[in-house]
Amino acid sequence: MSQVEYQFACLATDVPEDGAKNVNLDGKEITIFHTPSRFIARSGVCKHNAFKLEMCERTGDTIRCPLHGWTYKVSTGKGIKPSYTQLESYPIAMRGEEIWVQPEAENSGDDDFDTSGFDW
Repeated sequence: MSQVEYQFACLATDVPEDGAKNVNLDGKEITIFHTPSRFIARSGVCKHNAFKLEMCERTGDTIRCPLHGWTYKVSTGKGIKPSYTQLESYPIAMRGEEIWVQPEAENSGDDDFDTSGFDW
């Protein structure tokens, strides 16, 4: 696997405290969350219906998509409702007040839910 370079995403001041900002890097929607202790980069859209996560309701470490109620932990990207889902995580590098993101996910974000038994 080749090394993917970090790309400039935004300034730290562009992401509101306890808020989020979506950016597009290499055609990928990525959300940068501003938590009390750090910035975190996750997939930019809800896994259910591609709703932009920067527009989701956030309470502490939890975001909730208003379309169908899917919820995730910001700190881990792990799904709460449903629990079988996972948001992709992206490495961040701070360069002064600039946020740089590597647009190759650290994890695949694959859900660990086996759908093979369903009759689609």
